[in-house]
Amino acid sequence: MSVLDTNILIYRYFEEISQIPHGSYHEEKLADYIEDLAKQHHLRYMRDDMHNLIVFKEASQGYEDHEPVMLQAHIDMVNEKNKESQHNFDTDPLKLYVEDGFLHANETTLGADDGCGVCYMLALLTDNSLSHPALECVFTVQEEVGLCGAMALDTTSLKAKRLINLDNEAEGETCVSSSGGNDVLITKEITGEDNHSPVYVLEVKGLKGGHSGGCIHLGRGNANKIAGRILYHLLKNGMDIRLIDITGGLKNNAIPRECTVAFASQQSYEELAQYIGKYETDIRKELEISDPEFYVELHCDECHVCVNAKDSEAMISIMYLGLNGMLEMSQAIEHLPTLSLNMGVIRTHDNSFTIDYSLRSPLKSLRNELCLQLETIALLYGASIQVSNDYPGWDYDPHSRFRAQFKEFYQTYANQTLKEEATHGGLETGIFKQKIPDLDIITYGPHMENVHTPDEKLDLASYLRCYDCLVAFLATL
Repeated sequence: MSVLDTNILIYRYFEEISQIPHGSYHEEKLADYIEDLAKQHHLRYMRDDMHNLIVFKEASQGYEDHEPVMLQAHIDMVNEKNKESQHNFDTDPLKLYVEDGFLHANETTLGADDGCGVCYMLALLTDNSLSHPALECVFTVQEEVGLCGAMALDTTSLKAKRLINLDNEAEGETCVSSSGGNDVLITKEITGEDNHSPVYVLEVKGLKGGHSGGCIHLGRGNANKIAGRILYHLLKNGMDIRLIDITGGLKNNAIPRECTVAFASQQSYEELAQYIGKYETDIRKELEISDPEFYVELHCDECHVCVNAKDSEAMISIMYLGLNGMLEMSQAIEHLPTLSLNMGVIRTHDNSFTIDYSLRSPLKSLRNELCLQLETIALLYGASIQVSNDYPGWDYDPHSRFRAQFKEFYQTYANQTLKEEATHGGLETGIFKQKIPDLDIITYGPHMENVHTPDEKLDLASYLRCYDCLVAFLATL
């Protein structure tokens, strides 16, 4: 049974794509769906080995001699869920529901980022009643894991010099620049041993999390850093801590909301709980504004193997010393971070321990410095780093004719001034600008909140308004 009114095209398409699993690296079925729609509507399309698609639609009558327009969105979503959720992102459809005018998915991310942009393009491609120039609709993959699809895309078939990127999360504003970035993976080889001591599980919970580009400057707690801090202080107080398992965060570009650490210790439960309670009180006070629901739990468990004391201390020290959060703000654009990193995912494996970071800055030199600092810390404790997924930023263009045209249109259409915002997040716009240097770019999209978290929600009225605005703007081009 549908949750939304499927007589409205963009609602129908959102319902349908929500039935198709499409997390990063698993976009093939959604690409199949888009390809089938193109075939049904006799639209020319191209699809590459990564499952990026470009679907072409000819200009409507009277627009044949107008310049073409490119529209672009990514088809992958961040798969994050509450720890208690049984949802399987590889097989299960999202469970949509509406509350107070907002669309949600039960205990999981919604995929409005960037399902909204995908559905806008699908509606434009399949509705022949609209007026518009020739459209080049680009559907990319693996945006959420390093903009990989856009970087691999062959753009030689694209003729448009105007791009509307539909990966925007606030109605009434357009993005004018974005950050570059890269990923860093720290790896530490570890040695196990037999365990005959009691086993405890420390859980850091209740944090808000959020997108590491859009929320990193808000000072929200990072569950991995908090867990490392508590464990390090236990060691400094002479506690016996031998790690067994660490599971923190789900994506390197999402601020981790939870971290679970199993460890062996000769200390009693009461002694550990007393110390942990003290640190919990201190951290709760520090986070009372940003993360008022923060809390820590400790309970007993069992396990007959653990990591030896030396490697455990090294792992905890790397967690404790590893940089995290917003480091520098722009001196030119108010409230814009220019350098940050997110300790996004921590895992123990059979013979190794890893920390997966997302680094962001429009300046490659600053990112290089951060990588060197992380490498220095890693080397102190016998670990190594691997740098990957380097992507370019998108510089502000003060002379953008397309943005000026959209601003003038929006003032008349919506009777309000279009806001210009810069983002610390990485956008595919930087890659398209690098591939097509004379491309003129704007971004647009509806209001949504808490993206990359299970609290993600989409304002349905905004979703519809923004589509109507997009249709009206295309008719002017």
